[in-house]
Amino acid sequence: MDKRNRSMGTQIIVKPDDTIAVEDFEIGQPDCGEVLIETVSTLISAGTELGTQEQTRINDFAPGYSNAGQIIAVGQDIKDYAVGDRVLSLGRHATHVTVPATVQSLAVIPNDVTFDQGTYGVLGSVSLHGVRRAKVELGEFVVITGMGLVGQLALQLVSQTGCEILIALDLSDRRLEVAKDSGATHVLNPQHADVCSEINRITAGRGIDLVIEASGYPELLPVAFQLARIGGRVMLLGSIWHRKIEVDFMDFHEKELTLMGCHQPKCPTTSTHHFPWTQQYNRRQILKMISHNQLDVDGLTTHRFPCRQIAEAYRLLRDERDKSLGILLSWN
Repeated sequence: MDKRNRSMGTQIIVKPDDTIAVEDFEIGQPDCGEVLIETVSTLISAGTELGTQEQTRINDFAPGYSNAGQIIAVGQDIKDYAVGDRVLSLGRHATHVTVPATVQSLAVIPNDVTFDQGTYGVLGSVSLHGVRRAKVELGEFVVITGMGLVGQLALQLVSQTGCEILIALDLSDRRLEVAKDSGATHVLNPQHADVCSEINRITAGRGIDLVIEASGYPELLPVAFQLARIGGRVMLLGSIWHRKIEVDFMDFHEKELTLMGCHQPKCPTTSTHHFPWTQQYNRRQILKMISHNQLDVDGLTTHRFPCRQIAEAYRLLRDERDKSLGILLSWN
């Protein structure tokens, strides 16, 4: 078939040498149990997308999993979704994506939530899963390290749990300003402050009940052990991406700390009486919180780029963290 007679879309591809390509592809019709979505906005997940580029690969990589758009076609046996629905999906960075019409793959965007806002539903559910697993108690002292999107969203969620002290740590003063506006009681930049001394002062020597590590850099693990009080907890929310360091576990041992991993894809997709908070529940909950003005995602967006400028978006996130945070790609 002549390419001019095909319905063609555009997608982002990362080559094994990490060069960024914008490629055409043929848009197919959805199969049974699938829907075809025309993308409006996608959100870059900096940790996952840049972390994947750090890994040795021999194949192309199609990045992205925070896609907001409108259903334009449905396959057979679709009952819960219809053409015209505004949806959040796990679709990649592309003008069109075909996804399974399952509750863990799709969430309807509320009418009063924009497509741009809707893209935050996936990363929001990552943060929500971590905060829930951390079991934050009323009156606790909490530190969150790393004020990227996952850290910022976790901070907004933790600020609603009734904790007494909520401290944000990051190397970017601009990101710390956002955190302060989002509910942090204190912000600390390790480049300008002795973090351990300051936290000892802020907590009157008690130490931190819960450290949520959201940067994804294991160098902060010994710091988390040092900040936590005896019997405290450390939650690893940010993906480490196989980065390695040598860790002295003496602080961990002597303080009887609890170390928790958190990987959102391990959140169940089937509800039970003991754990009803599925992946799809969390995404719907985040969208509902945005709709009810309980989460401010507009304040996290620093840039909007046309899709073809994704290489510049990656460069900003990698090289100019102080100038960038949430970066959206526009597809229409």
